[in-house]
Amino acid sequence: PGMKQQTYASTTSGVRRLTPRECERLQGFPDDYTLVPWKGKPMADGPRYRMLGNSMAVNVMSWVGQRIAMAQGVMA
Repeated sequence: PGMKQQTYASTTSGVRRLTPRECERLQGFPDDYTLVPWKGKPMADGPRYRMLGNSMAVNVMSWVGQRIAMAQGVMA
């Protein structure tokens, strides 16, 4: 009673880019898995994003492999 409820909308927000570490976690890789040395320095983010984009999610590939093995009667 007596308190007004207000709704606020942000007009300056944008979409935040995921970090390479967040992308690694989504793909099922350990943290900093793609942070490998390149010419004596840590690799830049661009090539790391490219590597992650060209990879396959670990848990999905594990699931697919298990189903193939089950279909072939390898796993009981």
